[in-house]
Amino acid sequence: MRKLLLLPLLVCSTLFLSVNGQTYQPNWESLDQRPTPQCFRDGKFGIFIHWGVYAVPAFCTKGNYAEWYQNALNSGNAATNEYHKKKFGALTYYQLADQFKAELFNPDEWAQLFEKSGAKYIVLTSKHHDGFTLWPSKEANRDWGFAWNAVDIGPKRDLLGDLFKAVRKTSVHAGMYYSLYEWYNPLWKADQKKFAAEHTWPQMKDLINNYQPEVFWTDGDWDAAAETWKSQEFLAWLYNESPVKDKVVVNDRWGAGLRFHHGGIYKPEYQPDLDFEDHYWEESRGMGFSYGYNREEDLWDYNSAQSLVLQLIDKVSRGGNFLLDIGPDEHGKIPPVMQERLLQMGDWININGEAIYNTIRWKTASQWSESNRDYKPKHGGGDLLLKLTVDPDPGYALKEVFYTYNPTSNALYAIMPKYPDNRQLVLKNIHLSGDAKASFLSIKENLSWKQDNENVVITLPEYNPNKIKAPYAYVIKIGNYGRFSHKPAILVNYQPGALEPMVSMSAAAGTSIHYTIDGTEPTVAAPLYDKPFTIKTTTTIKAVAVGKEALPSGVVSQYTEKYNWKEAQKTNKTTAGIAFKYFEPAGTINLQSVENGSPAKTGITSNISLKEKMRKDRFAFQFDGYVKINSNGIYSFFTQSDDGSKLFIDDVMVVNNDGEHDGNEAGGKAALKKGFHKIKLIYFDSGGGNELKVSIQPDGGIKTELSANLLYHGN
Repeated sequence: MRKLLLLPLLVCSTLFLSVNGQTYQPNWESLDQRPTPQCFRDGKFGIFIHWGVYAVPAFCTKGNYAEWYQNALNSGNAATNEYHKKKFGALTYYQLADQFKAELFNPDEWAQLFEKSGAKYIVLTSKHHDGFTLWPSKEANRDWGFAWNAVDIGPKRDLLGDLFKAVRKTSVHAGMYYSLYEWYNPLWKADQKKFAAEHTWPQMKDLINNYQPEVFWTDGDWDAAAETWKSQEFLAWLYNESPVKDKVVVNDRWGAGLRFHHGGIYKPEYQPDLDFEDHYWEESRGMGFSYGYNREEDLWDYNSAQSLVLQLIDKVSRGGNFLLDIGPDEHGKIPPVMQERLLQMGDWININGEAIYNTIRWKTASQWSESNRDYKPKHGGGDLLLKLTVDPDPGYALKEVFYTYNPTSNALYAIMPKYPDNRQLVLKNIHLSGDAKASFLSIKENLSWKQDNENVVITLPEYNPNKIKAPYAYVIKIGNYGRFSHKPAILVNYQPGALEPMVSMSAAAGTSIHYTIDGTEPTVAAPLYDKPFTIKTTTTIKAVAVGKEALPSGVVSQYTEKYNWKEAQKTNKTTAGIAFKYFEPAGTINLQSVENGSPAKTGITSNISLKEKMRKDRFAFQFDGYVKINSNGIYSFFTQSDDGSKLFIDDVMVVNNDGEHDGNEAGGKAALKKGFHKIKLIYFDSGGGNELKVSIQPDGGIKTELSANLLYHGN
């Protein structure tokens, strides 16, 4: 029998008790000030659990989400409908709930597995987009008109409550996922605001009051604004009055366009290259391509233990958390391959956990070897970690060293994905004091090191597989490292009507800031920051913090732009409406599809939207015309798009929102004189849903959607 791993126990602090008495107001300016509870920041590793009626079919084509089975079925996905007909005949998705028995579900076994994995918290799907709840929800039964929760049908038990009770017997903290919307709920389809008030809010308060989760992970936000969900009001209640006000962690999925802008922690999914150095974040992903269990996936579709460990290390080195998903089956069993991966991760964490828990991002997150730095990954997406699967590509590039740092113990950790052939680990641009000590966590032995100019060279022992256990990555601890200063913050503001930006900087107490405004690297010889100043030209500001008896911080950069007035265009005659070109490219669809393609349809439309599309997805648009500016001023423009978009004013790109993503929002500014200005927008959808909204906001004014009465075209 496998012994229970003796992992460090994290105790959540109540340090953030309403932030020393602060009462949060129902607006983003106030709510965004709430810090992320330290317990979550220290825990680093959590387990996501997608489990519901969709575990009965447990099917989707590879590369998609099995938990979206109902949506694929109803939207006419050929593979899903063929599978459903063969396996279930004429049964509807709702009738599959009878087969969701969970008769083998043993919550204590699950909880023990989670603890052995080294995870510090779980996030269970209390309700996904199909509306089926894992707890006894009266709103679910009422709105659907039939039993649609796990207590009244299927398992006939409170799955959420049972798992929370079991988890709370361990060192693992209990959290939950909750979908704000439901694909086919009759009330949602009839009246979104009524659905939010009479279905979503009562369910969320029921969950918070009765189950008291320490993580409340919302989703399904993209079809309605935060004002529809009344998200600010809910979060104010959650932070000020709820029973979890001092410890709950929330994410940024509280309304269309809010991701990576407002809410709690930022939440990329399957987006390993995203980095949020100035805001706490967590990336989630499954062990394979799907969150929910997918019978279609094969062994080689699952990430290896080494790949998963490296992904954990990568997130932690960059100051984030890693939320790894598992998908139990309809019987309540976690598939053996998933159990194995979790136990393998636990083996590694049991040896090397001090390099993960309670650490922060160091001045340098990682170090590349020269041979790897410019390597172009074969598998796309820029991810250098995801494809270390059962049979890893031997040519696949890896970061040479990851770094983490524990400020309490003053220990620096250098984590190697590969054991050096020559037994020499070279840590670049590091200076160690004479009393620094290097040790190898895996074998509990001290190592010799020497300072070699700007680098430190550590000599490793001969590789011994009998002594080095769980060899997915190797951790060198440097004790008595020498403290370093944290990076300063650069804030750029524009006073109403001002063309030149005002720059202010801040750093931790006891540190000074040196900066440059010409793009060069700052040193202690660079100018010392003492008060805010204006920038007279477009440039990149760089700054470094320096403290007494501490090493300098890493360099922080901030692009700043001085705006110049754009004169109004001279036009002969303009007419309301904007011209469009609509494209249906074959093959890969991106913004270049517009530039290189021939339109399938052209015309004039009243505003910038997707209403002229001729097929459900995989299309592109270009809009051309004029935007009418009623008074001189600096205007911010925003595009919220799924997938990519770019916005040009007077032939200059103002908003770059390119990429394959959900309803992401990006913005930019332009100084515009009164009159007509050219506007061009290009947009593409590569599949999986589409959305486009363009907004305008005068400095000091209200952000509004770009309305039809501001758009014109020339004759």
